[in-house]
Amino acid sequence: MSDNSLQSADKAVLDKKMREFENAKTLLISSKRPKAFLIRTACELLAGGTEVLILSALGDAMGLCLQLQMLLVSKNAATTFRIETLLNKCVNEKSKNPFYIPGLLVFMKKHPEFKGSRISPGYIVFSPKSTNPTPLYETNPTEFVVSVDAGNPELTVGGAGVNGAFGSLFLEMGHDLNSFRTLFTDLLKHSRKLNSEDPAQFVATVEDPNNHVLFSLCRIPNDSSYFKHENEGVVFVTIFKNKFPHSSNHNLGFVYVVGPNGAHYKTVDDFLDAVHKLGDNMVTALCDYNGMAKRETAKKLPRVTTCRLCLVSGGIYKHPEVTKLDVAKSLLNGVAEGYRHGPTPRFNFAYDDDVFRVAWCETTGLKATLPE
Repeated sequence: MSDNSLQSADKAVLDKKMREFENAKTLLISSKRPKAFLIRTACELLAGGTEVLILSALGDAMGLCLQLQMLLVSKNAATTFRIETLLNKCVNEKSKNPFYIPGLLVFMKKHPEFKGSRISPGYIVFSPKSTNPTPLYETNPTEFVVSVDAGNPELTVGGAGVNGAFGSLFLEMGHDLNSFRTLFTDLLKHSRKLNSEDPAQFVATVEDPNNHVLFSLCRIPNDSSYFKHENEGVVFVTIFKNKFPHSSNHNLGFVYVVGPNGAHYKTVDDFLDAVHKLGDNMVTALCDYNGMAKRETAKKLPRVTTCRLCLVSGGIYKHPEVTKLDVAKSLLNGVAEGYRHGPTPRFNFAYDDDVFRVAWCETTGLKATLPE
């Protein structure tokens, strides 16, 4: 029996069933997949906007399919409104005679109270409460870490707020702050040139641009119409060659982002939509980098395993009519949109009046506590 014959037979039925509903997705159940993986995937699909989830199983996977259905119901993630049994006609490569394999389709609708998140809770960590700002980097990290710098449209490092803290730290490390502006300006020009030649291209990279930087990536937004300044929404992922924070090569580098400035936005919705899109582009840029690190044959680029994220556009750039919690929710939703299981690093959210944890609990319905 050919696996392809099974898949094609099942796919023809599913394509027909899918056309009955809007915002429908199918989850193919295999007995080779762990139950925890299937539950997580189903919840991620529902959290990502899927209204109708069709569980599809053949043969010995039907029992697992029914177990998954009962678990989703018990979690108030979805309700069952239809179950169909069928026989899938298959062709054996060694025989002209067809044979049939029993199949099961379980149609589930997202529960009206279900929130959830596309992000696995294991990818989310909240920094402990502190009267002082959360450190940009830990002194002895055990994972490969980057930290997010809330930059400005001029692409400078230094000044006030988080960007000023990065500037002070990098000067102590012996970095030339002007070299970052030169690097970012050149990369941004290159990325826009590539995008003008190919509208599907949003990324430009450079290796060994100077004595202290190993690699840098620039990603422009997929849709710049959400942003009011031409440089807003741009993300740079920069990996150090030397002069690491706290002299630890596990402090890999930093992610420079240009968040939306609320003063440029007439409406609250436009501003929060821009924050959302920035979060999406930031995570996508990190996934782009980790994908390149995985494919790179020389293995010079370490994979980013943790990203420490501050409340971008939640300080002096915050729209006057929104709260920090509003900004945190939009940023989290953008992070969830850009999230890809596998290449996405874990996120460590800097403490800022506890808004990240509250935003996570309110948008996902999941519980979370601050570490001691």
